[in-house]
Amino acid sequence: GLSTSVETITTATDTLDLSNHTVLADCTSNAITINLPAAVAGTRYEIKKTDATSNAVTIDGNGSETIDGGLTAVINTQYESVTIVSDGSNWFIV
Repeated sequence: GLSTSVETITTATDTLDLSNHTVLADCTSNAITINLPAAVAGTRYEIKKTDATSNAVTIDGNGSETIDGGLTAVINTQYESVTIVSDGSNWFIV
């Protein structure tokens, strides 16, 4: 199988780097904003909301970089996930 890093985030903000891969976002205490690093072609992240609260996970592109054409992507529902990949300029949900 494929072995990747898995990190659970509970703080209000976190910035991903190249050591991250799979992110479990627990918004039980607060909404979470996950900041993406500068786009590097082929970089891929999997982000999943694990809690049932109404607090959202907001994924924020670096500077003016977009995610499927928008500056952010939002996960509102428990167990919903987003896999994003960079082309070196922007991010795309796959």
